[in-house]
Amino acid sequence: MTDYSTAVLQRQQFSYRFHKMFWKAVDWVFPPECPGCQKTGVRLCDECRNTIVSLPEPICPICGEPGMDARICHDCQLNPPGFNRLRSFTLFTGLTRESLHRLKYRNDIGLGEVLAPLLVNLYRQYEWPVDIVTAVPLSKKRFKSRGYNQAEELARPFAALIHAPYYSKAIQRVVDTKSQIDLSAEERRENVSGAFYANSMYVNLKSVIIIDDVSTTGSTISECAIALKEAGARQVYALTLARAPLSSQ
Repeated sequence: MTDYSTAVLQRQQFSYRFHKMFWKAVDWVFPPECPGCQKTGVRLCDECRNTIVSLPEPICPICGEPGMDARICHDCQLNPPGFNRLRSFTLFTGLTRESLHRLKYRNDIGLGEVLAPLLVNLYRQYEWPVDIVTAVPLSKKRFKSRGYNQAEELARPFAALIHAPYYSKAIQRVVDTKSQIDLSAEERRENVSGAFYANSMYVNLKSVIIIDDVSTTGSTISECAIALKEAGARQVYALTLARAPLSSQ
């Protein structure tokens, strides 16, 4: 790790500790409610967290699609993705769906810190080489409307927990694409084609892990990975908290 990356990591570790203290103070003043059992005073209780089960195997060895009998899925054969590997912790159902909806649409930003350890558990299964962590970016218009990027709220604590530098500017969304909801797999690929730009200053010759909240077809992450590799990234690995069937979004 370079001196610059070490300095960035040290600043981020300090920022992460401050972030945790901040949310403890907020939760004391405005007690949160568990999205599973509605217990007050806890953002996600241990009992409910333990009901979130990991994605069943076997999976596609490239995109992580379940139920593939450990074979490369048809879509990865037909349209090889830009990323080296994509893995998701669990299915986009029940408590996971409700938690991510709160994080994404109801400003429950503190859930990012609570859910990030699940991504760490997933990462520890593979121990991919990592030089930097980044997140799937929002467009400027959508970021301004929402006020934050839910993927970044997962990626920052994830990076702090695995002691890797996080760079929000490693990749940017340069096209304000329409929502992927209700689009077919092919329409999703076309919708995000050329939508991202990666900065070689951050990613050249680096092994990158990119984080998102949910993956359906993997088309958005694949397009991000293509941009990262065009900017010089050696490998691009991807983690999402949940995986959704196409019909569920």
